[in-house]
Amino acid sequence: MSIITTVSLKAQIVDEIVAVVADKIILRSEIEFAYEQASRELGRGGDSLRAIILEQKLIENLLVLKAQIDSLPVNEERIDAELEERIRYFSQEYGGEKKLEEMYGKSISEIKASNRDKIKNNQLAQAMMAKVLKDVKVTPTDVKNFYNEIPEDSLPYYSAEVELAQLVLEPKVSKESKQIAYEKIVELRRRIIEDGDKFSTLALIYSDDRMSAAKGGDLGFFSRGMMVPEFEGAAFRLKPDSVSKIIETKYGYHIIQGIQRRGEEANARHILVMPKIYPSDILLTKNLVDSLVNLIKLDSASFEIVVKRYSTDEPTRGSGGFIGTMVTGNTRIPVDILSKELNINVQEMKVGEISEPELFTLPGPDQKKAWRVFYLKSEVPPHRANLREDYQKLQAQTFEKKQRTVKEKWIEKTRKEFYIQINGAYKSHSELSKWISNK
Repeated sequence: MSIITTVSLKAQIVDEIVAVVADKIILRSEIEFAYEQASRELGRGGDSLRAIILEQKLIENLLVLKAQIDSLPVNEERIDAELEERIRYFSQEYGGEKKLEEMYGKSISEIKASNRDKIKNNQLAQAMMAKVLKDVKVTPTDVKNFYNEIPEDSLPYYSAEVELAQLVLEPKVSKESKQIAYEKIVELRRRIIEDGDKFSTLALIYSDDRMSAAKGGDLGFFSRGMMVPEFEGAAFRLKPDSVSKIIETKYGYHIIQGIQRRGEEANARHILVMPKIYPSDILLTKNLVDSLVNLIKLDSASFEIVVKRYSTDEPTRGSGGFIGTMVTGNTRIPVDILSKELNINVQEMKVGEISEPELFTLPGPDQKKAWRVFYLKSEVPPHRANLREDYQKLQAQTFEKKQRTVKEKWIEKTRKEFYIQINGAYKSHSELSKWISNK
């Protein structure tokens, strides 16, 4: 996600045109900036990497030109949203909008204007590529042919895999706990407004946001979109030293004190009082977990259906609780990429078994607790790829190969429709020879 074009280059370079596609030019600075990023991420560089980057730029320009000819639509609202997101991202990276303006030598509005076309072209290129690949499909015959073309001694070797699902239930805050938290925040606000107690002192002592509490509740400067909507709406309306009404968010109850506004950034203090989870709430949740597991064992409901209805773990709930679907694209996950904790759980389970409920600590600074159980649906030992056990993987590989073939044919055909010129040292790169031959 890049919005800065040349400011991060280690030395100022004299810019020049390295390639032309119809009426679109590719500058040396574009290549060098992309090269700097890629070489840092890959841990390697060299002229071959520069040639690869230039070829990617050539392809991108072909896609944009064809998208314009085909009158593919662009979503102006999406462009605006992406611009705002990038400005927020780089403002955070460089210490605020003012620092970003200093680095770029332009105002925020000028930065947006100079980068709008880049985002628009990126959107056009994506839309054109989607159009090129929209009819690519694979049949079972395609998958079988793909598999049969792989020499037996070249078939990939897969490590042991499992289908491991989890049901996670986070204890709910009781009405009584919410009332206690609300009464506490009301009293803290009264002490500030009526008794004149110092906001920062009360934040230090009482706020449940311990990171900001250590700084008297000071959150530092933040831009729109960085905080939850209820909090942000109140914070941006506050004048310096004024104190908000009580704000409820998913985290609990807040009072906010304005510190400073700077353009589209605000600085504020806050005190957060989070409703507490009591032992009785934890026990109620454990009883619910036990009841749900009994339903599954009695065949009254499947594990996946129970998870989709009750689990509080967002990343796995949609997949029926299966761990690793975001990584592998299917319900099976290699054992060697499981965490040490999960690996231990798997080793102690038999296929079809549901583990005993365990209370564990959720990730995040709040150190919240939740109950979970695991379900081991299946396991596959280490093996050579085969159609029966690895059909989904082979199907994905077949689809990827077919897409790559269609894309390459489209590029080969389309590049002959436009004037293309490559200048300077790039002419000598063998990777670019097919482009140079196009006059």
